[in-house]
Amino acid sequence: MLIDITQETKIGKMYRQGSPALDVREITCCKGTKSEYKTMEYSVAPHNSGTHIDVMSIGVEIPLERLIGKGIKYDISHIEGRTVEVEDIDLSLIKGGEYIFFQSNWDKYYLTPKKYNNHPEISIELIKKLSEMDINMIGIDTPGLGRGKNHGIIDKILGDSKKYAIENLCNLDKIPKDNFKVYCLPSKIEGLDALQTRILVEF
Repeated sequence: MLIDITQETKIGKMYRQGSPALDVREITCCKGTKSEYKTMEYSVAPHNSGTHIDVMSIGVEIPLERLIGKGIKYDISHIEGRTVEVEDIDLSLIKGGEYIFFQSNWDKYYLTPKKYNNHPEISIELIKKLSEMDINMIGIDTPGLGRGKNHGIIDKILGDSKKYAIENLCNLDKIPKDNFKVYCLPSKIEGLDALQTRILVEF
């Protein structure tokens, strides 16, 4: 079975106040010539979009062999009112090279911006621990692994270790906790520090 865990980028959707949201418009090319045609043009700040990878530097190329791999899911939806800590997670499940997904079920608030942005977060200590392990990338079904200044701190920790944060996932409740394969296909656009991506899970 294939499950799409990619969150759609909606026109005008704001993840970060003050960042340009997706704008789509019809344009005319070669206007006034025999080659005139209409098409669509779009613009968006990649950090202010749906599912994307925060690579944190321009020109990062993720090796092809990392784009398909096995995964592990941790259900953290029962943890409320505090950060998710090292002791909450069974790290012994990690055998090496896995995508790590955190299921908070927060994607259900996707269209309620105030609630969606007040999301659960992973502790910096747990992120540091994971960044030192043999993992692929870390994803979550919220706008970030941390809130406020912790968001950027965590993204930098993962970027520096080449583990990378994947933000704004969805449908994690529809995939098993392990024994699944991840297909992660980031956009191939020059000059970006965050890559919009389509992610499928097969089990």
